[in-house]
Amino acid sequence: MYLSRIPPEILRAILAFALDHHPCPCDMLCVNKTFLELGQLVLHGQLHFRSINQLILFGKGRAPLVCPPRTVVIALAGGSADSEVFRHLMGALKRCQRSHATAGGRNALDGHTSNGNSETAKVTLDILALRLHSHSSKPHLGHIKQALSMVNPKTFIFRGPELEHNFSTAIDSMATHHVLWAMSTWTIVRHVTLTNLCFPSDELGLNTLFSHGAPLLPPLPTLHALYISQATLLPPTGIAAMIAGQDHEALECVHLVDAYRHSVWGNQIRLRDVEDAVLQLRTMGPKERVEALEHVRGVVICETTEGA
Repeated sequence: MYLSRIPPEILRAILAFALDHHPCPCDMLCVNKTFLELGQLVLHGQLHFRSINQLILFGKGRAPLVCPPRTVVIALAGGSADSEVFRHLMGALKRCQRSHATAGGRNALDGHTSNGNSETAKVTLDILALRLHSHSSKPHLGHIKQALSMVNPKTFIFRGPELEHNFSTAIDSMATHHVLWAMSTWTIVRHVTLTNLCFPSDELGLNTLFSHGAPLLPPLPTLHALYISQATLLPPTGIAAMIAGQDHEALECVHLVDAYRHSVWGNQIRLRDVEDAVLQLRTMGPKERVEALEHVRGVVICETTEGA
């Protein structure tokens, strides 16, 4: 079959697969005008960065994007730890904002109006996925909060770079704190995946930035599913308070895999631990506790893979 006879939606799907695996995507865009037009829609709609240099170069680009990005993925080879990776992400997101502003200007000329300042508006995404190490360099930690506050994703994924069967902590507790702060600014997030991380709180309050019994996540009324894997210093009371509270009413599943309340040398969190944590919450009466326990049993899944 000639390429000219392939339906555009099928050709676009083929290009999406090919561009994601081609060592030099620009070569494919030079085949013909159709490849260029469809290829740009794929590349700009699904931004995928595999190196710090790609992220930097994209942020420095001045040409407007042909379409708003719906997916942003940063997957660094070997989890390369660059202390300024989130500053570079800010640069990339600012380019996305500039493109929105340009599109907003065109809409105004066509008789359409846009709300707010497009150059400072959040970048709405279907997916924001990060696979990399965090960093513990204090001068740059604020970049995590600043960068993630520039987006408004429906799905957020932050994983470490190691293979799933290798337990590692790629996201330290201070970095996790800034991630959680940024999440408090999101309004449409439905699914959150966090792996290979250390939380900035524990049930003893020895390593905490939050008060005892505070919800694990900031208020996220649209959140449906939370997946946490290979986590340490994860407080069962935080999980219980989150599920029992009024700020996560849409939450349907909290899936914990190889999650520890202290270090990896201690016990993994079991459903019973979260149930016991409900009994420790001081803000509920007997009736509310019974309802909270039933809710926890219907929402929380605890799983272990180590030694399996």
